[in-house]
Order: sequence, then C-alpha cells, then structure tokens
Amino acid sequence: MLFIDAAIVSGTTKSFSVSINTKMSEDDTSTSFIIHNGEKFLPFDLSNYSIKFKILGSATADAEVLVEHLITQNSDIEIDGQITDAVNGQFTFTVTAEDTNIVGLGQHPIMLELVDIDTLAHFFTLTEGGKNGEFSKIFVIQV
Repeated sequence: MLFIDAAIVSGTTKSFSVSINTKMSEDDTSTSFIIHNGEKFLPFDLSNYSIKFKILGSATADAEVLVEHLITQNSDIEIDGQITDAVNGQFTFTVTAEDTNIVGLGQHPIMLELVDIDTLAHFFTLTEGGKNGEFSKIFVIQV
C-alpha cells in the first residue's frame, strides 16, 4: 500500500513519480531487490495493468470523484501521467492546472487503483486510509 502526501500550487501542473514494490517471497532467488526495514522487495510488474488516479471530494467510501485520470504506458504524461517503466513498477501521475481549479484550495484525498489493462476491471487499491484515519492526499496551495 502506498501513502502519498503531495503539494501543488493552484493553477500549475505537476507530475509525481511513484515506484511499486512487493515483498519478496522466501523461495525467490532474484538478485535485483531492494531492502527496506530489513525486508526484501522486488519491483511490481505493471505490464498487464493501467492505473486510475482519482481526486476525491471527501475521505469516505462513497466520496464524489472530482477528477479522474487513466494512466497507461501510452497516456500523455503531461495530462494524465504515464507508466514509465512497467517492468520495474514505475509510473507518474499528473495533476494539471485545470485539475487544481476544479478541486480548489485545501487537502483532497486521492485514490490510485490498479486496473486490468484491457477491461479496466478493478484489481487492487494502491492507496487507502491509514489506521489513524489519514488518507493519501493532494494539498492545493496558493502562494
């Protein structure tokens, strides 16, 4: 599960890069892993997936979706984001100036979901609320 806190200035466009890794199994013999808190992780292959990025109106299960982008290996990185290295689990999501105008200033919960590349059927939610009720979020600020 990912936890993201990102800030963007209202009226600007900004892209955010993300890498997805999964815990390495005991019988995996791969030598290209990373270690975090003493555990081994491998990149999650995104080749068979797309990603839905949503900015929500509230931190509830039935929240209104204010902005939604579909991120693929071929999507426009400057408008939606893009899966930049599928095999190594790397992608970028983009919040556009227009998106910041739609959602307005303040904190806005976000949701990132893995979906099937062909059917767009939900596979896994990458971001969820934490044990203390915190959500991954975008902060739209004014300077």
